[in-house]
Order: sequence, then structure tokens, then C-alpha cells
Amino acid sequence: MKKNIYTRIIVILLIAILIFECSKNGTEFEENTHFDFVLYDGLTLNDISDISEELESNYQRIVNDLQVQDMPHVTARIWANYDNFLTAMEADLGVRYNGATGYVFGMEEFRIYYINPAPLTALHEFAHLVSMQVNESIPNNPRWLWEAVALYESRDFINPITLPYMVSGNYPTMEELNIDYNSSNHSVYSVGYIILEYIRQIWGMDVVIRLIETNGNTEYILGLTVQEFESGWYQFIEEKYLN
Repeated sequence: MKKNIYTRIIVILLIAILIFECSKNGTEFEENTHFDFVLYDGLTLNDISDISEELESNYQRIVNDLQVQDMPHVTARIWANYDNFLTAMEADLGVRYNGATGYVFGMEEFRIYYINPAPLTALHEFAHLVSMQVNESIPNNPRWLWEAVALYESRDFINPITLPYMVSGNYPTMEELNIDYNSSNHSVYSVGYIILEYIRQIWGMDVVIRLIETNGNTEYILGLTVQEFESGWYQFIEEKYLN
């Protein structure tokens, strides 16, 4: 009798260890042509089917937009538990960005928290990786451009007329939009799309690429100081959205 009890205890412990290891290390899936997925906290391929479909259906558009000829295979790691996601982030980056739902890790991998709208977050982080194929030093350098490209390519548009500070003319400066995530008011995520829209509409996508290549050097690429660039952007917003 005791032997059977001990055997059952051992089996239960082994199962518990297996579950813990799967949660810790994730389950890897080769899902489609361009992406592999590593899933944590019990997530399955069925859970992330919308993420997979969104990435695949927008893959060629984003790669073509940013004129990348040879995009490496991408790994996406996805957590269902936010604390586990933040713990992994801290291990990877040495800091927790509370409130963040995704980040890139190296040139070929992004990591996200599974929360609505997870497909949009995945597209955003994938666009970051494509930007890095244009210029490996572009991450947060400058932050306004880094985020603007990802927001535009993931089609994450927010109409300025819904933002009281924009309606009142209290437009953010590039300096404000460059503030570190943990110290900023995150307004770059609200206005980043229309920064890229402004650049593309006035100068075209080739100039967007050149700005990425030169880390947002508006004076060299556009012949405009940062202040002149800001003034032109403000005028664009007023004429298109606020009048």
C-alpha cells in the first residue's frame, strides 16, 4: 500500500515538474512560412491563430514598404501571464517597462503579451524588426521615428481630433517624444502614425527609408531643423485633421 502511495506521489511530482518546465521554457511551434512561435503559460496555436494570420497577411506589405530585400526568419514568443512576461523582459533587458505589451530581442525575435489587441502588437513589433534590417542602430534612436514607423506600418491610427492636447494646439515636440518609456507620458503612441503619414505624404517612402538609415537626421535628409520639421508637421495636422 505504501509503495503505491509513494509511486503516485512520485508521478504527481514528475507531472508538476513537467508542467513547470513547459511554462518556463515555452512550447515551440513552426507555424508558417515566415514565423516560428514559442508559447508560454498554456497558450496553443489555436489561441494565437489571429496573430499568425495577421502577421502573415501583412508580411509582404511591411517588408516591401521598408524596402527590405532579405528578411530573416522571425521567432515570436508569447506569454499569457503578464507577470511572467515582465519577468522575462527584465531578464532580457535588465528593466521592467510596466504597461508595455511587446519588445524586440535581437534582430530576429520579438516578444509579446497575449492581450487584445495582440495581433496589432505583433505587427508593431515585427515592423520594428524590419526597421532594424534597414538600420541596426535605429531602436529608440531616435525614439520618435522608431515608434512612428512601427505605428504606421501596423496601421495603428489615432485621429488627432480625439486628443484634447492636440485640439488645443499643445502639440508634442520631438524632444518630448524621445523621452524614455518609463519617464514619458507615452504620447508618441498616439501621434506616431501621423508623423510618418506626414513624412510619406510630403516626401515619399524613399525619404522615410533615408531617415531610418540616418537615425532621423531631418537637417541632412530634408534640409530642415528639428524645429522646422515640427512646424511643418503641426501645419499638416491642422490642415488635414483639425480644420
